[in-house]
Amino acid sequence: MAGSVAARTMGWQRRMGAVAGPLGASGEASTGAAVTVELLVAGQWIDLSAAGYVLVRDDNGQIRITYGITGGEGSQTERATATLQLKNTDGRFSPRNPSGPYYGLIGRNTPMRISVPDGLGGKSYRIWGEISDWARGWDSTGTDVWVDVTVAGPMQRLAQGPAPERSVIYQAITDPAPAGLVAYWPCEDATGATSLASALTTGSPMTWTGTLGLASYDGFNASDPLPDLTSATLSGGVPKYDDPTATQVRFLAYIPAAGLSLGKVLVAIDQLDYSAGSSQFWEVFYDTATRSLTIRTCASDGTVLGAELPHDLDVRGRLLYVSVELQEAGTSITRTLRLKDVRTLQTYTVSDTVALTQLTRVTRVQFGPASRAVSGAAGTATLPGVAVGHVTVETAITAIDALGVRLNPIGETAGRRIQRLCGEEGVAVDWVGDLDDTVQLGAQGKANLLALVQESCLADGGLLYESRAVLGLGYRTRASLYAQDAALVLSYPGFNLSETPTPTEDDRLTQNILTVTVNGVSATFEETDGPLGTATVGKYGESNGLTLNLAHNDQATLLDHAAWRVHLGTVDEERHPQISVNLAHPSITPDMRRAILSLRLGDRVQITSPPTPWCAPDTIDQLLLGIEETITKLQHRLTFTCAPSSPYNGIGYLDSAGARIDIDGSELVSAVSAGATSIDVIPSGTNTMLWSTDAADLPFTVRAGGEVMTVTAVTPYVSDTFTRVTANSWGTTDTGQAWTQTGGVAAGRATTGTEATHSLAAVNASYYDTVTAPAADVDLRADFATSALATGGSQYTGLVARFIDASNIYYARLTFTTTQAVQVVLQKRVGGTQSDLATVTATELTHAAAAYFTLRLRVVGTSLYAKAWPRGGVEPGAWHATATDDSLQAPGAVGVRSILDSANTNLLPVTVSVDNFQLTNVQTMTVTRAVNGVSKAQVAGEDIRLAYPTIIAL
Repeated sequence: MAGSVAARTMGWQRRMGAVAGPLGASGEASTGAAVTVELLVAGQWIDLSAAGYVLVRDDNGQIRITYGITGGEGSQTERATATLQLKNTDGRFSPRNPSGPYYGLIGRNTPMRISVPDGLGGKSYRIWGEISDWARGWDSTGTDVWVDVTVAGPMQRLAQGPAPERSVIYQAITDPAPAGLVAYWPCEDATGATSLASALTTGSPMTWTGTLGLASYDGFNASDPLPDLTSATLSGGVPKYDDPTATQVRFLAYIPAAGLSLGKVLVAIDQLDYSAGSSQFWEVFYDTATRSLTIRTCASDGTVLGAELPHDLDVRGRLLYVSVELQEAGTSITRTLRLKDVRTLQTYTVSDTVALTQLTRVTRVQFGPASRAVSGAAGTATLPGVAVGHVTVETAITAIDALGVRLNPIGETAGRRIQRLCGEEGVAVDWVGDLDDTVQLGAQGKANLLALVQESCLADGGLLYESRAVLGLGYRTRASLYAQDAALVLSYPGFNLSETPTPTEDDRLTQNILTVTVNGVSATFEETDGPLGTATVGKYGESNGLTLNLAHNDQATLLDHAAWRVHLGTVDEERHPQISVNLAHPSITPDMRRAILSLRLGDRVQITSPPTPWCAPDTIDQLLLGIEETITKLQHRLTFTCAPSSPYNGIGYLDSAGARIDIDGSELVSAVSAGATSIDVIPSGTNTMLWSTDAADLPFTVRAGGEVMTVTAVTPYVSDTFTRVTANSWGTTDTGQAWTQTGGVAAGRATTGTEATHSLAAVNASYYDTVTAPAADVDLRADFATSALATGGSQYTGLVARFIDASNIYYARLTFTTTQAVQVVLQKRVGGTQSDLATVTATELTHAAAAYFTLRLRVVGTSLYAKAWPRGGVEPGAWHATATDDSLQAPGAVGVRSILDSANTNLLPVTVSVDNFQLTNVQTMTVTRAVNGVSKAQVAGEDIRLAYPTIIAL
């Protein structure tokens, strides 16, 4: 009795072993058993666990199931597997036991499914697969007899399936074949063939006269190469069939870009001649006037019956699917000529009705014969440069779109191709995401179903999976992985984990350079910057690059695909390859258990409050790639194979709400304490991009030295609108810096409530007003005006940078000349010696009294730039004046200088007005510190980046 209990215990444990995470409840009622194992026998599901057959021989037994990607990031989805033992004392699970009740009903690929209760009264299937191995065993006494069963998902069988022997369009025409198909010549015969074989067992081959260029034209992507009719004429006889009420002849045709000579017959269709003077054949010929095709009806003697029906589509250089449709209508025939452009899939149609005629069965179809019409355009035999193929004759008119995308699969989306391929092979398929929101693919090659599906998945970048709702496949689109909510949130201090999440810091999956190739065209993307850029860690990339099957191979498309994969390969964070839970642990609530059992591949899993300082302080955020499950009598363990979720979390579009695009790089201007709520930042290196000051873009989060901060305001480091009223000085800026005077007299300075002024009461006397700059690289702007037009000599005003004293400055000067011209001048004063570095007359500007001009000065390293434009106007893209100089490198101060030329004869004083002074490249951020729990002092030069930037979708 003890042995029996042990065996039952072992059976329980093994059947509960490794169950892969489901894609949702089945809707079928659960039996209430902890696990249900079912076998499909004679079309009926047999519950083996209820019947007591899922038994093993010791207390350590278990069912093990693997699902999805179990080899880690970068691997492909593997076939699901399950292993368990069945009690086999009566031999019922021995497939070749003729005395067994299942003899002849079980064997290789017998379906089996395993489920657990979903918590809502239904079943949660852990695997739905096929038995690939029945390994039998017994002890020497014959009392302990079992079968080790291995279950595999459908990918195992599909991987071994043969590649199709024929082309996509051949399969489309023949599987299933139209009911009215009476003749079909694919014309895909290889070089050396002596005729063009019929695809129908009842058909006869098509023959030729002359020299046929077999397998010469490969422009139709859905077809194998087709023959060239430059020096040949084709003729195919049609087997006898009952006279129809409709005749339809269709074929692929390439017409060369140069066109054809007048009257060249593309196709001639002969029917049984039922009376003299009646319709006996139709010719579709080339017309040089329309550069198109025309159809005519002829009697047996070549007499043209009725009017010709011309088409107006220029067919030169086109890949066409031609449809000649003849439909009886009383004593008349409706003629229709449809031309479908295979590249664009647009259809162009002409139609008319010819009286006093009827249809009989088609006896022959010819391509490139000499015209037999006794009037009208008459062409000689052969069709130079023309290729034809996939000729069908049918007794019913069908939709020109009947072949669907298989006429030209280029441009078909990856999701729709997966759906179509599975449908054609009778494989059930489900999906997550929008199948139309996947990349467009190139031509469909000759490979088995699984290889073609994997090719589609690789191109789109989504996840292939095996369905657990049915025996079939599924696809999760790349776009469905973007910005999703967490499907499962686990708490580290809440003891939800069965094993400590071990972070990994290695370079196994680093990829910072990649070459993508499509149809022989390649492009390489290299990430040089950042912590995992090639300039930092060296080059990491696939040695042979990556070949994708895409519809387009322009450089922009290739670079987008390469950049996306480099983006995935340069994630700078800890990896957590495995996360484990045990459903038997008391910390797992019923809701949490249901969430765990409902996880799908690609779902987002988070672990809150990870242990610090051993792990990074941020929430562990992962995507589920695969699951290994072990269910024993007492436990139900699931180990998730994961990849970082972060590269997918911030995916968006520039115009989407909440989009945040990172700047090119910025850093702290000066050190700040752990408690500081205001920080000053400046673009890094030669970068010039600034943080947005628009209130609509706030708040946003940044990261510095591992600390995450929330930014609630961004302002220029120096900003002054001079809305105060002062005398004898300019007072203090809006941002709190005091203006310092140099030169001139105090009485010549004031602010009026709307502007600041320099009252110039003497010529050749400089007025400087400056504030201390936090950095040597600056970007300044202000609005300037003078009270009068210049007479005698020019008026000068402008911006100063790297001001040490009045003898050592850089100066961007507006010169208002006596001719009302406006000049933009870059100057330096070093040791009291003044030099002009660049002088440009802004011909689009004209000086006027009290007219404001905006002046901008940028100094970066040894480069100086200046431009001017009317206040309120559009800032020009180009700089007026540029120069290079290394004389002054210290930060110094920034501000304003005004002076009158020594030759100036204006009535004094001349008032220089200044408004809207800004130092913009140094910005002050108001921040909330330690958002992620990290509180620390930050050093000068610390890199500042968006904590969670928006990444533009592929």
